[in-house]
Amino acid sequence: MINKLTSLSKYQKIRYLTIIPLLSICIPSFSIDVQAQQQQSSSINNTSNSTANIKADRINLAIENLVVDRSVTNLIEVKGDIKNNSTLDLHEIKVSAEYYDKTGPLLEKVEHFITSPPFILKPNEQVSFDRLEVIGFHKLGDYNIVASGEPIN
Repeated sequence: MINKLTSLSKYQKIRYLTIIPLLSICIPSFSIDVQAQQQQSSSINNTSNSTANIKADRINLAIENLVVDRSVTNLIEVKGDIKNNSTLDLHEIKVSAEYYDKTGPLLEKVEHFITSPPFILKPNEQVSFDRLEVIGFHKLGDYNIVASGEPIN
């Protein structure tokens, strides 16, 4: 195998190196359940009860100007503004989405943190988001998108 790689011309090596990133775009990604990872890591630290409390303490937020549209690459583009409609300062703002096929079955369930950890969303403030989902827009039938944040203690 090493002889084959060393015998390839410079053009062929570049061609193979450019194909690899293209494959990563074309092959659909699998969503990782962040909550399962948090529970697994917290059980290692023997703090699984605090993880359950964090999840229960999340506050649902309003999404304004929500647009779900086809991107130039025929994927799903989701844009909107998340407004803190509570009276508390929030952090760890995230968007959770479920995308369904035109015939009804679930295509993908995803979660995206919209803000970095030190960011604080004050009451009545808003933060914009723009996400590109690796799901073909032609498959999309319906969706359910919600935003939430965690209060600062």
